[in-house]
Amino acid sequence: MKINRLSENFRLFFPVLPGAAAFAVSILLQTGCQTQVTCKYKPAPVFEAGLPHVTDYHFEKQGNQSLESLMLDTGVLLELNQDICNESRQEYRFNVKGDFSKFPDSLWLKEASRQLVFLSTFSAKQSALKAWADVIEQRRSEMRLGEDREMQPGIFVRVDRVVSPEESTLVLVFTQK
Repeated sequence: MKINRLSENFRLFFPVLPGAAAFAVSILLQTGCQTQVTCKYKPAPVFEAGLPHVTDYHFEKQGNQSLESLMLDTGVLLELNQDICNESRQEYRFNVKGDFSKFPDSLWLKEASRQLVFLSTFSAKQSALKAWADVIEQRRSEMRLGEDREMQPGIFVRVDRVVSPEESTLVLVFTQK
């Protein structure tokens, strides 16, 4: 497994400097009593219109947060929320019609890596997602739904699910602290 390459791939999607703590302190010192924090980085789209398997695409950004929505030709609605400033957080929500409440936790963990592999095939820009799929698959036996798992120092992954009789959602969260 190529952990060092994972750090590089993570920074493609979460552009935070290695000295994030020092950066955060400098921001706090610069802002003084102001309540608004100035972020050095802004969220950028991970996907774009016209990619294979994307039938509908929207990207909205406000400050250090963004929402990206993709309707895939597989019937999955993917919503990607990003919050990028001193810490970086990406939340992928894969929404599908149907009740998947009877499926075991292991299926959700396997599906998380499977969906990332699929997304990694869209273009070279998304190819880094394959490395994260590999990490999740490799560490799947150690993971539990709804729990953050540190994959390397300061980088956490959480897989979770939300189910109802009408719709089920696979939630995949990447956080750099």
